[in-house]
Amino acid sequence: MFELGSLEFTIPTRSILLLFGGFASLFIVNHVATSRVHLLSFLHPKKRVDTVHGTDIKISRILVYPIKSCAGTDLHSSAYDQEGFEFDRKWMIVDLEKNKQLSARDNRGIKLVRVFPLIKRDPSSPTGGVLEVTFPDSPETSPFSIPLNPTTEQLSTWDIHNGFDLWGFSHEGYVVESADPGALETPSEILSEYVGRPVLLVMKTPTPRPITEPMPFDPARLAYAGGPTVRYPDFSPFLLVSNASLADAEAKVWAMARGDFEKKVAGCTPDDPAPPSNDWAREDAKNLLMERFRPNVVVSGVDEPFGEDDWQEIVTVDNRSFVLPARCPRCMFPNVDTESGLRDSQMPNNAMMQYRKVDAMAPSKYCFGMYMIPAEDSGVLRVGDRILITKSAVNPKLVAA
Repeated sequence: MFELGSLEFTIPTRSILLLFGGFASLFIVNHVATSRVHLLSFLHPKKRVDTVHGTDIKISRILVYPIKSCAGTDLHSSAYDQEGFEFDRKWMIVDLEKNKQLSARDNRGIKLVRVFPLIKRDPSSPTGGVLEVTFPDSPETSPFSIPLNPTTEQLSTWDIHNGFDLWGFSHEGYVVESADPGALETPSEILSEYVGRPVLLVMKTPTPRPITEPMPFDPARLAYAGGPTVRYPDFSPFLLVSNASLADAEAKVWAMARGDFEKKVAGCTPDDPAPPSNDWAREDAKNLLMERFRPNVVVSGVDEPFGEDDWQEIVTVDNRSFVLPARCPRCMFPNVDTESGLRDSQMPNNAMMQYRKVDAMAPSKYCFGMYMIPAEDSGVLRVGDRILITKSAVNPKLVAA
């Protein structure tokens, strides 16, 4: 019984319980609708969420780079296996003079960033389609096409090039032939003419290539035996980067070029500021494109720049899990402008070195992006997929004296 003014009401105990239960149900429905992270923790107590660093975190871009060091391509979705996205770095160009990878990070191979491979699927073809390669900056260079998935019969006629160097280890690859049986030049001959030195276009053989970079993670977290392997990426099946990190890096590059870069950032003592660069210092300065950093998975919704530094395990909305074992130390590749094919002698390296030398495992390099390893041996990722951080911790950072 309760009073309202001078009136008295009597409500049976059962009605009170039903009323209370109704309010509780509304609260639970609202809580589930607005906090899927908490729901995940409730349903999967072993997948506790430590920190999230954002709201509504989603995959905003999926990029693959079919030929190592060449231009990448955006996809709406892509299947993957334990070696990474389908067709990502499945092919590579070997510098025959040195018998090692030809990389756009140095002058010998810098023109490769303006080579454009395009995946053209054809379900009716025995090879599933072709990889069409074009040279938009070089009209005199003939485009060519190669099989996406060569048949066993085709591979039996292809040579295998053995013993080329990739990051200090000896590897092998099929010497790729044209998808056009009547082609007058091989893909390797066309590429040799384009870069001005003898090269071979090779395709990864089925021989597993284990990850060679030390990765601090427990292999028991993976649902497949033998540990992660890769095709021709440097060290990891995937690289994940947030839009927030790129925006922060771009702002730092612009600030340094204009001479108003902070003298001390994140505990690091910067070198002498670089002289202003016309490209970066103007009011209408060019953008720092994500393609320079070669990510496979770009995510939106991260509030803190480099918030992904602390992620250790993530899961997609369809329950696909990934381990993020370490940050990615960067070389000079991001200094190559993927739109012009020219290298900047200073940016973004000079700006990034001031505040992103943050990893004790790579004290002399700046870090940008997280290595990512699939926990399952196959799956599909799509643009728009939501990401939940199921394990995170503040990674130890190197603070320079």
